[in-house]
Amino acid sequence: MNNKGLMAIAAACLAMLSQAAMAAKGFSYSYIDGGYQGVRADSADADGLAAKLSYGLMDHFMVLAGYAHFWQDDAEGLSSVDVQVDQFTIGGGGHFSITERIDLVGTVVYVNEQSTGKAKYPGESDKSRVKGTREGYLAEFYGRIRVMDKLELTPLVAYRDVGDESGTGFGLDAIYKLNRDWSLRGNATYFNDDSATNLFLGVRFDM
Repeated sequence: MNNKGLMAIAAACLAMLSQAAMAAKGFSYSYIDGGYQGVRADSADADGLAAKLSYGLMDHFMVLAGYAHFWQDDAEGLSSVDVQVDQFTIGGGGHFSITERIDLVGTVVYVNEQSTGKAKYPGESDKSRVKGTREGYLAEFYGRIRVMDKLELTPLVAYRDVGDESGTGFGLDAIYKLNRDWSLRGNATYFNDDSATNLFLGVRFDM
């Protein structure tokens, strides 16, 4: 057998070993998400950009951090709105494998929202300055299910208590893997406290 044949066999063995290692690794918990995030609610609508970091620790834990910036131009009871919201989150969670294709995950994050801008109230001729801070937490419990080699679906249940709003949410997350490092991600979560639907559409980079 010549050198080219040996190199071809070696390359094939390395490729099979790499695929086996990736399969054994299961789900990744070290990644960065980034993209569009929006809110559609009875009291207000907002559109923005968001980034989220998850970093896996040991075998069953991860730390979480996120930042989102929203532009809000509509709110209940106001005739004109020009408000921007900065949202910061930090926390952690744990995960447990049920099968090679199913993980159960629980997370809790602290939430801090800072609003600045101007709004016009009915009957007023000029806009009033808006500035405020809301704090609270968001807890989520979900299952990561690999339904196909490139497709992952994640049904979730959430509870949030931020400012004067609290309620339970139900959602679905979908991740389509483009290659080893990059994926497309979409999410929709409905909360009952304000008939609010949180939307996300973006990309994921696995570290």
